Amino acid sequence: MKNINKIKGIGLSMLLLASVSCSEDFLEEQPLSFLSPENTYGDAAGLQTALDAGLQGVMSQWNGDTRELMFNSNMSDASVVSATDKPDAFVDLRTYATPTNARNNDAGRARSFYADNYNHIKKANTVIDFIDLPEWPDGVNDPERNHLLGSAYFLRAFFYMQLTMDFGNVAFPLNVVSEARRDFKVFNMQGIWDQMITDLEYAEQWVKPKSQLPIGQAPKDAVRILLAKYYMLNERFADAEQLMDDVINGGESQLFTDDMIPSGVTEVEVANTNNPNTGNPLPGRSGYAPVDAVNYLHMDRGAQKTGNPEGIWLVVNEPFVLGTQGRSARIRAWGPNFVSTNLGVWEPGTTRIGTDVQQSTSDARGRMMKKWGRGQGFARPTNYSQYEIWNFKGTWDEQDYRHKDLNWFEMEDVLYDNPTLEDEDSPYYMQPLRLYDDNGNLTCQDTIRCWYGYPRYKFYSVNQESRPDRQDGGKMDMYIMRIAEAYLVRAEARFWQDNLAGAAEDINTIRQRANAIHMYTIADMQTEGIGAVLDERNRELFGEEYRHDELVRISVILAKTGKMAYNGKTYSISGNDIEESLSANSFYYDRMMEKNNFFRDEVPWATYNTTKYTMDPHHVFWPVYQPYLVGNVEATLNQTTGYNGAEENIEPLNHVVQPAGAPNEDPQRAIGE
Repeated sequence: MKNINKIKGIGLSMLLLASVSCSEDFLEEQPLSFLSPENTYGDAAGLQTALDAGLQGVMSQWNGDTRELMFNSNMSDASVVSATDKPDAFVDLRTYATPTNARNNDAGRARSFYADNYNHIKKANTVIDFIDLPEWPDGVNDPERNHLLGSAYFLRAFFYMQLTMDFGNVAFPLNVVSEARRDFKVFNMQGIWDQMITDLEYAEQWVKPKSQLPIGQAPKDAVRILLAKYYMLNERFADAEQLMDDVINGGESQLFTDDMIPSGVTEVEVANTNNPNTGNPLPGRSGYAPVDAVNYLHMDRGAQKTGNPEGIWLVVNEPFVLGTQGRSARIRAWGPNFVSTNLGVWEPGTTRIGTDVQQSTSDARGRMMKKWGRGQGFARPTNYSQYEIWNFKGTWDEQDYRHKDLNWFEMEDVLYDNPTLEDEDSPYYMQPLRLYDDNGNLTCQDTIRCWYGYPRYKFYSVNQESRPDRQDGGKMDMYIMRIAEAYLVRAEARFWQDNLAGAAEDINTIRQRANAIHMYTIADMQTEGIGAVLDERNRELFGEEYRHDELVRISVILAKTGKMAYNGKTYSISGNDIEESLSANSFYYDRMMEKNNFFRDEVPWATYNTTKYTMDPHHVFWPVYQPYLVGNVEATLNQTTGYNGAEENIEPLNHVVQPAGAPNEDPQRAIGE
């Protein structure tokens, strides 16, 4: 405990210092500590604490109502930023996706994806740099040493995947140095991927399996899933498939199916049937859905998720446990804002708010809020997510567990519960919400934020500790990776190898578990191509995947291979700069124009009539916040292609891959920069 306590005070944020001052460089490296590294990292416990600090960075991207995971989805075909009270949100990208937009909240998270990721990488680099300070019993072959080193490699690769998918060519620190630096340059993303593959291959050898680790640590199978994605970036599709074979057949995790539901369980609560504060019934339909493999898999009760065989890597966040994180607030983030005080759902024929907005633990007020949660509508599904993927082969599929009644929330589940309506004998009191009145007029002005359906079963958790008056999401365990994704990654790897039957088989394994009506055929795979994999990922992993990054990764593969996409187009890399090529022409942009109706149709906001969704091809990548670059006075640290300042960019450096298993040399020094 002595070393663990010491690490709390060493100032771990000093490697990559985020600053808005023009006199300081965001990538300036500072001394890690005024304490002796020999004392701090002299044993496995000290190194593990640094690693845990980095793992906390992953969990912070998931936990909370406006975090990076949500923003990543909002920059994809799955959902959009819908904080309609902030006109400078990442919505009108032509106007507000700029290097000077300081927004970093529900309206946009590009800043923290850049700044925080470097801080998280710093923690992984700490472990790598100091891995040989302890005296390991077996030296460089010590299993504990190499598990910690491999875990740090995994964590670093996890964040470099995000940085390259989000910003293209980026600075590439691989270690912690003691002197300040203002001479960072960006590296071609290809070299970054090559290094990450080398590191992850080492990690795949040494990182322990799930059965030997505490829940919350990233196990070997998590390494394999990430490595498979890197392999596919380098067109190593057979290697990616083999890794997923190892995950699926390895016995550490398995797909959770109906026959694994515990005996005697007949229903799963996906809404508060009773007031959690008093125990008394809330009006309206029961919040209990008939049990199925999907809603039980995502049920947040006790240790169900952490013990479920499907989970590979999880956020562990139990209520009333000292040291856990804040409430997840996932209903608040992903749920519609039907309890808005000014732009919610009106009583038909009037502009009187139809739902009770008063936050209270009592039975008398805020009953629908307590039942369905106080959603704020920060992430609104696209029509593609809400409608199109559920209309497969001409059949509207509500048999699919992921879209069945109650598992999937509909606005009509909510009742008009404003007490004023009861006082004035309104015929609508305690009736289901309506989008249109009898004359065909909208009863909801801000339909973007206040009216939509979504897969409630995976976001619901009772708020027991903080703000129980509004029930917008309590602490909950969350899957970061689960074996269902391994099937879909293998489906993708098989697709790239033209094994359409194998790809369909993997997709159908997921669909069969979900009780979907129709299965994919080889003919479907020929027609829909990689779109079939993307569609099933969205059905299965909505709100669980870094969707923007998946689209960009697939865009790289299509450009590298020249394989014709289902839209009839081919893509290519011109020269050596992948970032420049994709910024001019990419599958990502074409997919957005096809599937994201908000950006495609430049949908305007009701709240600000000058704000509308706009996007151009270069928005495949995001701008780097300018104050993070200007202090790098001894070199040019590039701005992302297409944004103001990029005209001053210099040619990215080419990385020379270093062997894994030992601390790295600074990449710029290694090539004489």
